[in-house]
Amino acid sequence: MKLNKRQRTKLLEWIAEGLESGEINKRAAKHKPPFEVTRQQVDHYRKTRDVDLSKVKAQEEFTALKSGLALKVNRVQVLQELATQMSNDLHKAGLLWLDQVKGIGGAENFERVEYKEFNTAEVQQLRGVLDDIAAEVNERIKTHEVTGKNGGPIPLFNMDTWKQEREKRLKTIKDLEE
Repeated sequence: MKLNKRQRTKLLEWIAEGLESGEINKRAAKHKPPFEVTRQQVDHYRKTRDVDLSKVKAQEEFTALKSGLALKVNRVQVLQELATQMSNDLHKAGLLWLDQVKGIGGAENFERVEYKEFNTAEVQQLRGVLDDIAAEVNERIKTHEVTGKNGGPIPLFNMDTWKQEREKRLKTIKDLEE
């Protein structure tokens, strides 16, 4: 199919984005006027316009890795905003304790009971966000060191020594039984 100037421009844009012919045809179907291209046409425009798909894709991946929430600083900022909002809810908006109402009884014996309830769910979520922030900035490294007696090295296990000591223990027990 022969393409007009607008269609050709769109096709080159989509090729530069790294789209394949099937993806291009989905977009082209929504174009006004709609059009369709063959794989050979796409290959022809790639070759004649010197579009290197591997470079395009590498550039897109590099951009994706260096923007938005892929950056630690942006993730921490979003988490800090969330933590601030939750903290404000709990302290400034007075939502640490929530007003609750229950009805007890029924008909003539119905009684309305008002009480305060600790906002456990939001406090737990705030603690989770704070933990996420700490993890993002490597503040909480969860490691456990295992050491020997008084912080020294762990002694190597010697099976022969263990067997000799076991024999001594068994002999002592046998002597005690007699």
